[in-house]
Amino acid sequence: MLDWLIIGAGVHGVHLALALLSRAGVERDRIRLLDPHPNPLARWRQCSATVGMRFMRSPSVHHLDGPPFSLSNFARERGYNQKREFRPPYNRPSRRLFDEHCDALLASQRIAELCIRGRAVALTERGDRLEVEVEVETETETETITASRVVLALGSDRLARPAWAEALARDGLRLAHVFDDDFDASTLADADQLVVVGGGISAVQFALAQSRNRTSPVTLLTRKPLREAQFDSDPGWLGPLHLDGFRREPDMSRRRAMIDAARNRGTVPRDVLREFRRAERRGRVEVHEAQIIDARVARHGGVELWPQAGPIRSADRVVLATGFARARPGAWLDQSIAELGLPCAECGYPIVDRALRWHPRIHVSGGLAELELGPAARNVSGARMASERLLEHLCERRSVPRGQVVRLGTV
Repeated sequence: MLDWLIIGAGVHGVHLALALLSRAGVERDRIRLLDPHPNPLARWRQCSATVGMRFMRSPSVHHLDGPPFSLSNFARERGYNQKREFRPPYNRPSRRLFDEHCDALLASQRIAELCIRGRAVALTERGDRLEVEVEVETETETETITASRVVLALGSDRLARPAWAEALARDGLRLAHVFDDDFDASTLADADQLVVVGGGISAVQFALAQSRNRTSPVTLLTRKPLREAQFDSDPGWLGPLHLDGFRREPDMSRRRAMIDAARNRGTVPRDVLREFRRAERRGRVEVHEAQIIDARVARHGGVELWPQAGPIRSADRVVLATGFARARPGAWLDQSIAELGLPCAECGYPIVDRALRWHPRIHVSGGLAELELGPAARNVSGARMASERLLEHLCERRSVPRGQVVRLGTV
């Protein structure tokens, strides 16, 4: 039986595993990560590469290691060009540097050796342990993993698709979404009229990336004017400025409203927006504001987009860059919620304690922790907040001064 099973080997799962191994002293043979992808961080790398991300939106102190200046020190020690690999404001690292720092961390703790490839489909309690039923990629049957504690580090797993796109799919044409597992941007090479739907950072970055090797402009179709915001929530949500009042609020519905109001959904950082405007002036991209109410397969092939007002727009290919649905990650948890009596707010998200416990043996991170950690819970900074809570909890149980490494068995 494992001491710890982390479900999810993305940014949150890997950071938590590194924290447990290097800062809490958990033994390697007592911890595993479960994820359906072939390698740790595979989903992060796929999504960030697909949209053409060049620089992180977050500052250099937000990374997967513990010490805040680990990434900056890594860049200096490896001889990276500081001006080329960091961008103002906030000294934001390039995606290449961020990923290479991640590679070094993964190698330092041999994280890939601790990963089990499979998909969790059920979570049950058996006396003093938890059992996770897993669909293994290479097998036709499920297997069971037993652990003393489980950490749910699930990323967003349901894509947001406009109603008109869903209707088009029912008619036999499923539009590609940039975050589809099987999305392949190379299939767009022969599309003279490419339309990207969305108005946030992913849509703008993807339109820019596609425009660089095309002779015809890429059209960005957005419902509202493009909006600028450096971060997807105010930095005050990383500390007491906003979080103290948030945590004093006992009503989870009000906390949800505070989160929704704080999020800068559908926004673009200044440097990315400036690059887009330059490309627009040079005729590489076009932006059109329109509320699409219907879409149809054109007789000559391609797609016709019918706006609420204005002319019908034709496209050889339409790609959705509309982000993720607001639904709680992990639909497979519904049965566990019912059987274990896991408390949820009206929005369906977990109600957890300071240690991010949803159950005496189940901790959460990422989106599942946002009613406790606030609007930054899903980000790299949210992963760091989650690990601090978890380590604080473990140290309290062992009466160990905070920051001191301690060997922990089953807790």
